Amino acid sequence: QFKKNFLGQSADKFTRAASSQKCFRTSDIDKVGHTNRHLTFFEMLGNFSFGDYFKTDAIAWGWEFLTKEMSLPKEKLYATIFKDDSEAYDLWKKIVPESKIIRMGEETNFWNMGPTGPCGPCSEILYDLGPEYSCKKPDCGPHCDCDRYLEVWNLVFTQFDRQEDGSLKNLPRKNIDTGMGLERLAAVANGKTNVFETDLFAPIIEELSDILEVKISENPFQLRMMADHVRSVCFLIADGILPSNEGRGYVLRRILRRALRQGKMFGAEKPFLYRLSAEVAEIMKSAYPELSQRRENIASITKMEEEKFLETLESGTKILEEIMAKYKSSDVVKNKGNLKSKFVIPGDEVFKLYDTYGFPLDLTKEIAKENGLDIDEEGFKSAQRDAQKRSRAAWSGSGEKDLSFYSELHKDLGNTVFVGYDKTNAVSKVLALTKNHKKVNALNEGEEGEIILSETPFYAESGGQEGDTGEIKSQKGAVLEVKNAIKPVNNFVIHKVEVKKGTIAEDEEVTGTVDIKRRENIMRHHTATHLLHKALREVLGKHVTQAGSLVAQDFLRFDFTHLAALKSEEITAVEEIVNNAIRDNMPVCVSQMSLGDARKVGAMALFGEKYTETVRAVAINDEKDNHYSLELCGGTHVRRTGDIGMFKLISETSIAAGTRRIEAVAGEAAEKYFRHIDNLLDDISSKLKATKTEISAKLDKLMSREKEFEKEISKLKSQLASGGTQDLLKSVKDVKGVKLLTAKLADTDINSLRDLSDNLRIKMGSGIIILANIEKEKLSFVVSVTKDLVEQKYSAGKIAKNLASLVGGSGGGKNDFAQGGGKDISKIDSAFNKISEHLL
Repeated sequence: QFKKNFLGQSADKFTRAASSQKCFRTSDIDKVGHTNRHLTFFEMLGNFSFGDYFKTDAIAWGWEFLTKEMSLPKEKLYATIFKDDSEAYDLWKKIVPESKIIRMGEETNFWNMGPTGPCGPCSEILYDLGPEYSCKKPDCGPHCDCDRYLEVWNLVFTQFDRQEDGSLKNLPRKNIDTGMGLERLAAVANGKTNVFETDLFAPIIEELSDILEVKISENPFQLRMMADHVRSVCFLIADGILPSNEGRGYVLRRILRRALRQGKMFGAEKPFLYRLSAEVAEIMKSAYPELSQRRENIASITKMEEEKFLETLESGTKILEEIMAKYKSSDVVKNKGNLKSKFVIPGDEVFKLYDTYGFPLDLTKEIAKENGLDIDEEGFKSAQRDAQKRSRAAWSGSGEKDLSFYSELHKDLGNTVFVGYDKTNAVSKVLALTKNHKKVNALNEGEEGEIILSETPFYAESGGQEGDTGEIKSQKGAVLEVKNAIKPVNNFVIHKVEVKKGTIAEDEEVTGTVDIKRRENIMRHHTATHLLHKALREVLGKHVTQAGSLVAQDFLRFDFTHLAALKSEEITAVEEIVNNAIRDNMPVCVSQMSLGDARKVGAMALFGEKYTETVRAVAINDEKDNHYSLELCGGTHVRRTGDIGMFKLISETSIAAGTRRIEAVAGEAAEKYFRHIDNLLDDISSKLKATKTEISAKLDKLMSREKEFEKEISKLKSQLASGGTQDLLKSVKDVKGVKLLTAKLADTDINSLRDLSDNLRIKMGSGIIILANIEKEKLSFVVSVTKDLVEQKYSAGKIAKNLASLVGGSGGGKNDFAQGGGKDISKIDSAFNKISEHLL
């Protein structure tokens, strides 16, 4: 967040900062719980200097804080420096004995923000936990990665700007960026040997011990890992991140499942992690009250994800059984490497199970061993490394565009004066023209580029509201179409334009005119969004918060936190509240106030938005001049709610676990929507030869007739199938005294297969019946076992599973009846033969 400050591109007046920052990372996830110090979620304390103090003060103050404020024993502390940083060495030499200063390489003691940008050497302060925590290697020392030497503080001396060619250029001013883990500091300051013994973790670990009925002393690693992961889950969900299959949501899903799998190893068959959210909220409530406020939401989302994964784990087990059946029944991979088992499951299969189903390697290994198989662990690791490489190759950073071009322009040109709240046209001066990220003197007819004006009536897209479009005309006759307005740097508006006529040059005087009709439609939708937010909180509860929005001229989109789909009566209630507010024609009042004052009067701030000290508050006031709605918002709005006209909610869907999306229309867009619906009804009534009021009754009749036809067709199919019973009975084989009937049919639905199977079972008296149906390259089958054979331990469910594994599908059921399906119809004959061999 301080990249611009380090580069000298920020307009901030302060030159020093201190922070306590929530951090989450999974780069060391495999070490969490195993070591005394690694975590996925932690709090990072930092202090920063932007061209103010540098190495001398950073080192001296770091030492003073640890030894005086925290009372850490000096003899326990060591300092590491970058091997070529003589300046840092000389400074440390004045504080500690030279034997306690360790030179380290670039890998550990040179900090980079990325491939390019601010970077510099660093100095770590380590705490010696004592020889009992050593790895016992002869060369063990502060450079060692074992548990003995705990890194407490990292002082980064950001003094270089790495160029594209890798060279280091001195920054215009030298900076300091330090980081100290709060959990580690809490541990050493309280005389603890690891972070999990502190009161940040101990209560969570104790509750886990009670829930899972396991002893802490016997299972320290597992309980520590689960405690860390559940803290991470709570903070990620509280910050609006939800489980999904991509991006941050996937990382959340991964750690949640990792912790749940561990609990399952202890015999947990039901969700349990969600129960710990209360403990996490209680521990952290003084610093992070939002955890308590959102605890129910956190618990609900966690429980839903746990339930989903327990089902997935069931699926994963079935897939593993199919894989094992494949490798047990063939010589695909034998005696691989030095493994002792006769059959080995290849590593890529094991990794696919892990990656697709979240199936843990240890569990796969354990189940395989029980079935006389081994797994190729090296192959698994190789497949994992390949996946990581592909992931890194696809990673493109945080997605933040390089805005340094616009930052430099902003520095030269200053702020754009926005007059669009009060005007839709303005006379202005052309400050600069750009094309393809380069300044140009002029743009000619037919060219596209960007124009920066001294003042503008065009609203730049932000806060979910689309940017204005319109026209710019020069006094010399040039005409430019404004296609969009953006704000790459705060208070700096860029107009995306196409020159329709003439030539436009720097320093010319121009008149900018906003497309008023489009702006008015956007304003209706934006004010309607505020009313919608208020209505949702009124109908569903105060847990509803905005999770994203889009305000366009032809519709609005509103994302919000809520666990369940809205019921029809809730949708109706929301629409009624919004339309009542529109009919009440309440005034929409805009005011500027300090952020502190806005908080005091209860203005709603939106998660993810950045606010300055002076904010713009949009209030919709009722007849008693009380705030009906009050939100911090920089968008454009109607003057009174009546100007919206009407509101209609057109869709409500899920976009992620715990997040819903509403799309709605207002004003002119709502009129168009109702006209469209009316035309559709006209078309339907014409086709049904019924009036609009008769459509519903006519459709009921048609649907009733369709159901009758379906029943008749099914009955006829069943009769046809039953008619072939005698022919099928001729195919019965005797397998070691057990009658076995296998048959292929075509175009027979599953109900008819069931009926036919029941008829055959009655006529055979004793036996096993397997009927397969092939329809449109798809295979479905039923397996039936008579009562006497069930008593002899024959199982239709097991036969169905085996058959499914041979035809690339899935199957299962009870001992007397089961069913399934498959993708590979070419293998059904060989599958029938293998079932016969299996029975033998």
